[in-house]
Amino acid sequence: MSATAREYWRRVRRVIDDADVVLEVVDARDPEVTRCREVENTVRRLGKQLIIVINKADLIPRDVVEKWKEYLSQEHPTVYISAKERKGTRKLRIAIKAVAPRLPVKVAIVGYPNVGKSTIINVLKGRYSAPTSPVPGWTRGEQIVRIHTWLIVIDTPGVVPIPSENADVVLRCMVPPEEIDDPVPIALELIGKVLKYTPDAFKTCLGVEGSEPMEILENYARRRGFLLKGGKLNLEEAARSLIRDWQRGKLVYYYEPPPR
Repeated sequence: MSATAREYWRRVRRVIDDADVVLEVVDARDPEVTRCREVENTVRRLGKQLIIVINKADLIPRDVVEKWKEYLSQEHPTVYISAKERKGTRKLRIAIKAVAPRLPVKVAIVGYPNVGKSTIINVLKGRYSAPTSPVPGWTRGEQIVRIHTWLIVIDTPGVVPIPSENADVVLRCMVPPEEIDDPVPIALELIGKVLKYTPDAFKTCLGVEGSEPMEILENYARRRGFLLKGGKLNLEEAARSLIRDWQRGKLVYYYEPPPR
């Protein structure tokens, strides 16, 4: 593990230790991939209360997100919200009060970059607070935000595990596309996963057709005009653009939780 990653983990563990309740924010499009087991284990070891917050619930059908809520609630209290559309925040406040050992309660909001931690703070507070950005990991340092007289939030940077360039890390929105040296294999793996669960997503979300990952990437490059000299497709830039569309919520896929 790099020195940078160790420093991020040190900060995350410190704010968990300082908090009474920890909100783990996950992406409704892929809750399992965007969960962080290390955070959950740390919360358990330190004897803190954990609530899983399924964010971006507006991106998938309600019946699917309800199934994820039921599935994850078997392990931890779970709520789903759409911070973007300001839906579900009342249920989140109720859930926090339900597990709070005392009032005022100190809450840590943790999760991978770009799952919407700062946006949740903004919505809970009801006015501008922690600045947000589509660039993964942009929230810098630790911030203390008083939401209500009974609720204090400790904001943290995005969780950074051992860095690696694979599709799961991209799905967690950890790697800015412009920093990926070889984005084509990552994009192809992402396309394959989308095809597996919601094969119509490319046509519906991006206006691109195809049945195989490379065919879809090539058609996407043509549609977006990613061309090199001589008319050859610029698949690297197309791949980065496709990954960026995923991170910004323009490309949507979802799947139901497995049976327990």
